[in-house]
Amino acid sequence: MRKIVWIGHFRGFSGFTTSTREYFKSILPYFNNLYLAPLEVLKKNDPLRSYLVDLPLNETELKVVNHQPTTDPTAECFFSVYEYNRIPDKWVKIFNTAKLIMTQSTFCKKEFASQIEDPEKIHVIPYIVPEYFTPQGPTYRIVDKDVFAFGSVFEWVTRKVPERTIRAFTEEFDKNESVSLILRSSHPFGKDLEPIINNISQDPRIILVKKKIEDIAAFYRGLDAYISCTAGEGWGQTLTEAMVCGIPTIASNHSGNLDFMNKNNSYLVDVHDWSPIQKGSLFKWKLPKIESIKEVMRQVYENREMSKNKIKVENALKLKNELNRESIGPKIAELLKKIV
Repeated sequence: MRKIVWIGHFRGFSGFTTSTREYFKSILPYFNNLYLAPLEVLKKNDPLRSYLVDLPLNETELKVVNHQPTTDPTAECFFSVYEYNRIPDKWVKIFNTAKLIMTQSTFCKKEFASQIEDPEKIHVIPYIVPEYFTPQGPTYRIVDKDVFAFGSVFEWVTRKVPERTIRAFTEEFDKNESVSLILRSSHPFGKDLEPIINNISQDPRIILVKKKIEDIAAFYRGLDAYISCTAGEGWGQTLTEAMVCGIPTIASNHSGNLDFMNKNNSYLVDVHDWSPIQKGSLFKWKLPKIESIKEVMRQVYENREMSKNKIKVENALKLKNELNRESIGPKIAELLKKIV
């Protein structure tokens, strides 16, 4: 049987890295011909190094690209997400020649299916939540216990529209209210975010965390509520992670996160209709409504001691029963066995 080579990011803490490692580990029990080809050098003590494939790859190997399909257009299998209303034309051409396409949400599947020739080869494989995301464990609390802490973890890119949450927070909460907005963020091109944030709001209760947090689960546990109201998600990794850590979670009522978020387990913000991401663009998104963000943040803040919050959290914790290696690994393995 030919080798299966999983190509993607295996080093670091990004969404792509975490999901790639989890998917690879989830199918290890089902194959003895599984290897990986990382897009960066693995650490010397990384246990996954034992699965490194010999390079260069040859034409007989089944390549699974767990990244943008342009990473290797010749692969037979792709695992990708996209957050807008359509995928790039280059992706369409690559997907049309693929044997198998996996994606994380029904939102992505719908967008892919609307453009490629054979939608039947698209399959939804949800995000696998790493085992260390639980309500139990260390807590990293940045503000005093008497200060209500909203928090968010994200890369400062346009699609995340953080300025909307910052504006909503500043406008909704009076200066004398004991509340904070903690942003663990970095700029993809290394820009200093402090002046960018200060240009939106100079509210001292907005706290920017620049340093890398090794135990992000501890950060979630140290919050009173998690918020990530974006213009579109392929899945919404940090939303899932915060929810299974037992934190009330707020997100846009749109895109990939609706596969696991609903009114019974989270708080959803209204969005505007589709609009171009920039003037003249064919790519569109749905922007969260600032007034709705304000209303929901207020609701969560006021409900912090009420059972309504607790019921949503209890329902959110049930996600761990579905989004794990044991449940999702067999689904991936079954799909790969059909084409290997």
